[in-house]
Amino acid sequence: MEEKISMQIMMRLRQIIQEMSRHSKQLQEKYKITLPQLICLNEIAEHGPIAIGALTQIVFINNSTVTGIIDRLERRKLVQRVRISKDRRQVHVEITRDGLDFLESAPTPIHHRFMEKLEKMDSRDISLLMWGLELLVDMLAQADPASPLPNPPLHLIESEDDMSVPNGNI
Repeated sequence: MEEKISMQIMMRLRQIIQEMSRHSKQLQEKYKITLPQLICLNEIAEHGPIAIGALTQIVFINNSTVTGIIDRLERRKLVQRVRISKDRRQVHVEITRDGLDFLESAPTPIHHRFMEKLEKMDSRDISLLMWGLELLVDMLAQADPASPLPNPPLHLIESEDDMSVPNGNI
């Protein structure tokens, strides 16, 4: 029984990966930009001039990959590197006018559509979803299998009579 459930979970994770890949392919074909590039461009626009190291932490992509993304965005004149001090090592990335124009015509990244749907969900369901995702991340990333997993949402601990089945409003 446990093996069947773990296989179903892995299949759902695979579906998520495939959906992200499909969305990225559509972006590439229609707008000549990948999903990670669009995410980085949006974050640069939102945060103003930003250090690449700070950007990597926001988008959860490693430094060398973000550097490559910035190189490609810079070649398209969507962003530019700017020195913020006399120290030549301190370089930030800022969006250009072309980048802002591109974002106005670019599609909404998949995570924005996801956020719109999340806003329609009940807060209890959102906390269950978040807890489940935290569990998955911890289970997949843990080096020590004995380390504790995240605690369940407070409303689950407080209401033992109602084990809170999500209402399905996704």
